Amino acid sequence: MFHVNNQVRFLDLVDLETRARDGLVDIVNRLESLKRPPVAAEREQLALCKAILAVVYDTQPSGGVPEVCDPLFVATRELLASKSLVNPPLLSESNGQLVFGTGDAGGVNAVNGVNGANGADPEAASITLVALVLGILAVDGATPPPVKVDGGKTVPDDDNVLMNAFTRQFFAAVGEANSYGALAQRTLALLCIEGDPDGRGGEQPGVVTTEFARVMRGLQARKIQADEPQLRRRINEELNTVQNIGGEDAIADLGIDLPNLEDLEDANIVADNVRVMGPMIVAAMFDELKVFQVVDRIVEQFQHGTLPIGPGNAGKLLYRYWRETPNRISEQERKNFAAITLGVPGGDPNTAGNREFNDLWIRFVSSVSSFVRQTEVDSLLRASVPNPINHQQVRKAARDLAGNLSLHGYGMAHYAAREIQSQVKFMIDLLQDPEIRGCYGAKDMWQVIDQVATYDLGGARTSSRYRTLATCGTIITAWLANNVDRVNKATGPLLSIDQIANPDVSSNHKSTVDPTDYDLVNACELWLADTATTDTQIEQFSQPREAPQMTSKPVPIPAMAREMLDGVGDIGAGIGLGAGVPVKAGYGVGTHNGASFYSNRPH
Repeated sequence: MFHVNNQVRFLDLVDLETRARDGLVDIVNRLESLKRPPVAAEREQLALCKAILAVVYDTQPSGGVPEVCDPLFVATRELLASKSLVNPPLLSESNGQLVFGTGDAGGVNAVNGVNGANGADPEAASITLVALVLGILAVDGATPPPVKVDGGKTVPDDDNVLMNAFTRQFFAAVGEANSYGALAQRTLALLCIEGDPDGRGGEQPGVVTTEFARVMRGLQARKIQADEPQLRRRINEELNTVQNIGGEDAIADLGIDLPNLEDLEDANIVADNVRVMGPMIVAAMFDELKVFQVVDRIVEQFQHGTLPIGPGNAGKLLYRYWRETPNRISEQERKNFAAITLGVPGGDPNTAGNREFNDLWIRFVSSVSSFVRQTEVDSLLRASVPNPINHQQVRKAARDLAGNLSLHGYGMAHYAAREIQSQVKFMIDLLQDPEIRGCYGAKDMWQVIDQVATYDLGGARTSSRYRTLATCGTIITAWLANNVDRVNKATGPLLSIDQIANPDVSSNHKSTVDPTDYDLVNACELWLADTATTDTQIEQFSQPREAPQMTSKPVPIPAMAREMLDGVGDIGAGIGLGAGVPVKAGYGVGTHNGASFYSNRPH
């Protein structure tokens, strides 16, 4: 009744070996796909991984014994052999079955194949000891040393600092396994029956070494002996506890196995809501440049007949713009949408403005800049691989900003952004018309804007600055919208260092539609440069801060709270840096550090 089936497969050994091989393949693929020359440590790691894979995938292994690369199995095999703790000696495992050898007169191991094949019949005690030791080590979380290749065979790295600690854990596991005596072998025999898919006497029953170890510890805790009359029932009781069958186990006996929250549907950040902020930022920049007012002034001059333009394309565009005025978003409506989405002051005080946008925006831009700068320092002075913590700081800033943009992108903002985008494109076509430029002696549309703003609108702004900020804002929002999944993940790198250091951009690449990580970094650096943000401020803003309280979708405010907020008025700061200050009548918004692209004085 207590015969251990020598065809038993230990299922977790198969999983561990598969994960070990997949990990080596992933490392090889990652190192071979680098777009920069690998450093010395990376070259050594690549060569080692290739050598291990060559050994384990060898179709004609030395002595006919298949090699393995799971560090736990390799280290256990080496220590068992060093003290001759099992006889016949353990050589390998194949698809979960332990492979043993035999010792001849000269003491040399001769391969007998997988258990039961070619006449080999390893002792049940050897199978029991090996499985139980592996299970105890896995349950206790023992960390084996890495694997290397020596003489065409995988062996543990004896020089690694983990070897000493693992050796102590190994001999402790061997001592525990031997202390169970005959109970361990009888338990494994019964587990083979319970795990036999063909019933009693079937071929290749399946057992999990960690379950074997936990069952043994449970039996010992209950003081069950090998001569227990109802041993099979007691083993099944412990197995039910280990596998949590019935769900009525004591809380202390249960392991914590929560569902992966990343696999759940997450609608907190809606990519389309984030993407519509690009046109709103462009419109805000054009408002600062007075582009809308310039076009209105040109149309007014054309209407009064003071603009020397006759029949032609320019006249058609101007007439069309004049006729569509009643159906176009007005200046006040545009300011209302800018206040709702970007927190730009000047909108209706009864609307819920985006008061957190200004701070979240500059923190994300500064975090990206600080991350790249720190990575460059690490590559030069410390390590070739950036600190993963820095990735998470950038991810936190990106998640806060994207969540804020998504929250304020609901409702009519979608349609307003599309209409504003169409209006901006129309104005660009109008101002670029050769006849319009000829009327003002301008070589490009920006000279037209500067001239009209200077003569008729109280002064021009620095056009190169604002159009750069408009482009950068579009790139940043597009990157956030395109990478919502990466931003929502709790692990893994957020930015590709290789792509940033070695950008490979095709000639037809459009950074405002499908920006790369390099485009994002470039846009953030340009934004900080054009807003005259100092290194000290970048370091300050890149520090993590608790996210503001915000819901995943708009929630109606009670009437009483709405009345209280209406009494407060508009306290937003708009796009820029830092906290805002009260706005002077007739001008834009200023900031306490002077780095915002708004100003509280005319230009």
